[in-house]
Amino acid sequence: MIVAAVIGILLVTVLAAMGRRQSLDTHTGWSIGNRGMSSLTTFFLQAGAIFTSFTFLGMSGLTVLGGVSATYMPAYLVLGYIGMFLIGPVVWKLGKVFSYHTNADMVGHQFRSPLLGKLVALVSVIFFVPIVQVQIVGLGTMVSFATGQKSAGNASMIVATVLILLFVGYAGLRGVASAAYFKDVAMVVALLVILFGVLVRYSGEWGLDGVMSEAGDMLTVDPGSQTYGIIWFVTSVIVSGIGLGGMTLPESWPAVLSANGSRAVSKNHVMLPLYTLATFVPIIIGFYAATHLEVGKGEENSAILTIAQDSLPGWLMGAVLIAGISCAIVPAAHCVLSIATLVSSNLTPAGTTDGRRLMVGKISAGVILLASLWLSLTRPDLMANLYLLTYAGLAQLAPANILSCTRSTLINARGLIAGLVVGEVIVIAYTIAGTNLWGVNNGVTGLVANLVVMVAVSLATGRAERPRFPDMPTRRASVPAPTDVSPGAGGHVPAEV
Repeated sequence: MIVAAVIGILLVTVLAAMGRRQSLDTHTGWSIGNRGMSSLTTFFLQAGAIFTSFTFLGMSGLTVLGGVSATYMPAYLVLGYIGMFLIGPVVWKLGKVFSYHTNADMVGHQFRSPLLGKLVALVSVIFFVPIVQVQIVGLGTMVSFATGQKSAGNASMIVATVLILLFVGYAGLRGVASAAYFKDVAMVVALLVILFGVLVRYSGEWGLDGVMSEAGDMLTVDPGSQTYGIIWFVTSVIVSGIGLGGMTLPESWPAVLSANGSRAVSKNHVMLPLYTLATFVPIIIGFYAATHLEVGKGEENSAILTIAQDSLPGWLMGAVLIAGISCAIVPAAHCVLSIATLVSSNLTPAGTTDGRRLMVGKISAGVILLASLWLSLTRPDLMANLYLLTYAGLAQLAPANILSCTRSTLINARGLIAGLVVGEVIVIAYTIAGTNLWGVNNGVTGLVANLVVMVAVSLATGRAERPRFPDMPTRRASVPAPTDVSPGAGGHVPAEV
């Protein structure tokens, strides 16, 4: 198994390095691939961002804990893709015309507010960093389980982090996309192999019908406000769907802005819901684990590995491990690149040269990775707790992102800033207190307050002054823009726009 782990880590690194292009010598080339990626490439890039080690490990673990409530993930993914289908092409067109690299670029420019742009970037960075650590810990969990040695898991995290740092710096987004081809196919194949092995292994005494019968209450969502109850389920689908559909996850932006046309973006969001069907496989495996295994407290995320090891020969388990490792490394690299782009584009002084932005991006990627590794090794519980804040906190950016794609002037920057601050304070306060309002997901509570304050402040302070919406391109061909907003300009708009 140690050999399989080494092969998996090196294979993903080599595939990523092969994606390098000469154009990566610029900040735009490194961060969004010079807006020249095909529909197929961006499809795998987007799929690679959403389907991570949580899909591979966490979905079965969530099924063990909450039964059919685990289906909240495919539910919110489909809703989120509807939102991205509607605003994704608009984001691409605005990005093409105004040279946006991040959501903070777009929001700051569209509402003529450098402060709002920097606030959006800061919130995105803070709430998204835990995702990186979760991927690193997921990789360590898989290797530790497969080898039976915790030290092997720690060593794999260190090696993988160093290699991610090297190929992100060397190959940028195109490197991530190159590795995503393998990862997205390997994940689906590995899950199907595990499912087939489990069905064969337990076909006599634990056929699918028998498992569903044995599951009993796990097939219903409990009423009430408890964890994994109906209120939790509905509000979690709402807040996660809004977060994904409103493109609040930083990793959504490189995948959209790197496309060579708005039609590529539209086509991807039509096809991605079909790929979402793959998430039902670990849920089914989770039901097998829940009804057949004695899963200890805190070991739920290892349930899929336990039942796979019990059902598959060693060599095939090694292949599954390679696929699982790719499900951690590729999303981690994508997340790091997205965060580094926010730092280099929006948290550096206006007027910083392209070369310096590229350098800042690569350095910040290293800092983020090494900090996440250190916390993974020394305080794995710290970031895991902060992970609870991620979707709820990022969902507060949805109003700003969505309104930036419209021509509306009713809401202004002051209202967006006030609403965002109030929403984040509520999310953080409830999460720290370990409570919620009537069982409602804290992200929904914060978002309602966010919207009320946003509208009230905007009505009190007047309409927004928005830049003119341009005639937008639909293809890769160069189109004259009314103005060019360099990364980090954060809302400076020439008077004629």
